[in-house]
Formats: sequence, structure tokens, C-alpha cells
Amino acid sequence: MRGRCASQALPGPLFNLAAYLGAVAGGVPGIFLCWVGLFGPGVMLIFGVLPIWGWFRDFRPYKLALPGLNSSAVGLVVAACFSLSLKVYSISPFSSSTVIIGIVTFCMVHVAKIQVLSPRFWAQE
Repeated sequence: MRGRCASQALPGPLFNLAAYLGAVAGGVPGIFLCWVGLFGPGVMLIFGVLPIWGWFRDFRPYKLALPGLNSSAVGLVVAACFSLSLKVYSISPFSSSTVIIGIVTFCMVHVAKIQVLSPRFWAQE
């Protein structure tokens, strides 16, 4: 129970996952060890690249490759969405309802610009 409380005290799902797994594996020291193991490499990469980032940002091959890198990232996200959608459609007991829920949600977010996950949406006025 203490591990679950510690995981709820940290913000974000990755923090929660790291804290919970660490608490299950090794108590309070495990929480910090898993957190450092999860976020340490990214933080080290940021501080390792930060000193040369100004130079790298102006590097001509990087500028030329950036539109392709952005479009490939968008393509991977779209492919992941389609893959998940097809998987949900194939295993859902209510396949047609699942598709309708997805279309309505897309229209709410993209066409009507309704942000359901926004705190302002749920605020009492």
C-alpha cells in the first residue's frame, strides 16, 4: 500500500509506473532507483547535447533533413494509430460500436474542437 501511495504522489504516468514498480521491487529505495533508471538516460542525453545544440541547430544537413524527420515521425504515429484501431476492431465484441465511438470522438476533437481531457471542460462554473 505504501508503494501505491508513493506512486500517486508523483506526477504523470511514467513517474507513477516507475515509482510503483520500484516500490514493489524494493520499497522506498527501489522507487528512486527505478525513477533514475527510467529517466536518467534521457536527462543525460539532454545535458550531453545541450552544449552543442546551438551549433547543431544551424548545421545545414540537419536543416535539410528536418522536414523528412518530421514527416516520418508523423507517419509512424499514424501507422501506430491504424495498427491499434485495427487490433481493437478485430478483438472488440462490438466492432461497429467501436468504430462509431472512434469517429464521434475524432469529430469532437478535430472538427468541433472540443477538448474533453482539458481541465476547463470539467470545471464547475
